[in-house]
Amino acid sequence: MERQPALRGIRDFLEIGEKMGKEVYEKLAEKILCKGSKIVPELFAMITDEKEAGLLVQLPGSIAELKARLGWEEKEIESRLNQLFKKGLVFKSKKPEGIKYRLCRDLGQFHDASILWSGATQEFYDLWQKYMEEEWPAYTVFVEKFLPKPFTRVIPIEKTVPARNQILSSDSVQEIIDKTSRVALTKCTCRLIAHKCDKPVEVCLQVGKAADYTLERGTGREISKDDARRILRQAEEAGLIHVTVNKSSEFTYICNCCGDCCQVLPLLIKEGRKLCDPSRFQASVKKEDCNGCEICLERCWFKAIRMIPEGGNSIAVINSEKCMGCGLCALKCPTEAIQLIQVREKEFIPA
Repeated sequence: MERQPALRGIRDFLEIGEKMGKEVYEKLAEKILCKGSKIVPELFAMITDEKEAGLLVQLPGSIAELKARLGWEEKEIESRLNQLFKKGLVFKSKKPEGIKYRLCRDLGQFHDASILWSGATQEFYDLWQKYMEEEWPAYTVFVEKFLPKPFTRVIPIEKTVPARNQILSSDSVQEIIDKTSRVALTKCTCRLIAHKCDKPVEVCLQVGKAADYTLERGTGREISKDDARRILRQAEEAGLIHVTVNKSSEFTYICNCCGDCCQVLPLLIKEGRKLCDPSRFQASVKKEDCNGCEICLERCWFKAIRMIPEGGNSIAVINSEKCMGCGLCALKCPTEAIQLIQVREKEFIPA
């Protein structure tokens, strides 16, 4: 009988500790705009202990500032920040006065960075995929309303755009590669966790500062610009869509996306979520050259093409509202009946 109060005290202590631990992970979810998520706190908990989580809650700050807040030794703070940097949870801002550390900015940054961490387990991948299937679709409603423009944009396959059309540097993966300082190759985070198709996985290109970040973390490998161009051609042949940041400059990546695993495109295709802008171009069919082979139907992720009878044959017709101007259909058209034409001015791409 005497032992029961003691046991009850231990049990209460453990429950309080568990509650406090849960709260710190919920705070981290809230800091990346995911308040109320059940899975995001679990993702943080899977790759951080409570002390690391407590450090993350105190960000942003320099090592000196964090020492003042936490009372820890500077060596411990620096060591833990470096580990969290490798895990993709901490980012460095190099200022004249020294390095400032910050938490991943949002869910997208948390997703892309943590999945590529070399220590990520299959269990971690599976939990991310559970989030993408159970919570991400509803969260995108908030994202769509919050952002004035989609955060990504399709880039056309340049080969499918006639020379008479105006190709800007922001429309050209070739020029993005030409002008960048360096290129790193990483795995596609979406196909890495979803594996819903057999498309190639190691095809995402990080350019400029993003390449520097990738190489510092060890989550990708540096490649030559010629190798980058070869990978882009392979991606086009495989039926992958070039997608980049929705800006006319300051490029950081060229993803090569599919309509099965991508965190954005399936929701755009099935539910019309405005999470990715089209390119400035659109597919156009020369009826007299179309032989009705239907290869374009197989290549179009967006269901923007249908066949209609005409003159005893079938010809392809483009739905302008669904076409994203990627050029995958035109690339494999055996009669070159499909080309991309410019339908949007350069101002369509945010400065």
